[in-house]
Amino acid sequence: MFKIAIVDDDKAALSIVSSAVDSFFREKKMEFKISSFTNPLNFLLTIKEEAINLLFLDIDMPEKSGIEVAKETLSIQKNAQIIFLSQREDLVFDCLAVHPFGFIRKSNLISDFSLMINQFYSHYLADGQEESKIEFVEKNRTISFKANEIVYISSNRNYQDIYTKDNKMETIRVPLATLEEKLKKFGFVRVHKCCLVNQSYIRSIMNGEIKLTNGMTIPLSRKRKDEVMKEYLAYSRKNNSLII
Repeated sequence: MFKIAIVDDDKAALSIVSSAVDSFFREKKMEFKISSFTNPLNFLLTIKEEAINLLFLDIDMPEKSGIEVAKETLSIQKNAQIIFLSQREDLVFDCLAVHPFGFIRKSNLISDFSLMINQFYSHYLADGQEESKIEFVEKNRTISFKANEIVYISSNRNYQDIYTKDNKMETIRVPLATLEEKLKKFGFVRVHKCCLVNQSYIRSIMNGEIKLTNGMTIPLSRKRKDEVMKEYLAYSRKNNSLII
């Protein structure tokens, strides 16, 4: 079941977003659950007991700011995806530190919501994206992966450990260079000689380390630092879905 939370002290906006989310996922024939909160403190208590997949979060609330709520949410549930709601566009850039999926302007609520939810669905949920599937044949078995489900790949010579978003690991025998060539178009970058990372799962890059959304920390090669930063900046500009 896909679980969505909406946190907004503005009851009118909360109702509109809740209704739009409900309509969208019903149309997609997905099993889902929506939880709505006008008080962020109640939300933070709830997520200690119940996982969420997607959070629509107001930035400017009296009890606690959306940025603070986002940081606390990610400390509890590292893989939660966040879409901020904002009436104050001057606060948008303050939110980039928590790497949200995107932003919705309340002044343009319906059209921004439609854009964001469709981009989110295409990025994380859409089935049948054959173009993102990669396959490998090993002896008597064929192994396939969806590129957007691979978080990172760790190399041990010709053996590669592939780690996916559901915390599974599969080992295959193929040169890392072959994987790098296949996966580059899906946003993967080599961060040191033995590791490929899916940039969509990068939370931050600092002090010679890459922090992933699942909590993992991977060292960044000094030799590759400039190139990785250049690629990540270009990737973020293309895929961060920033609406201002």
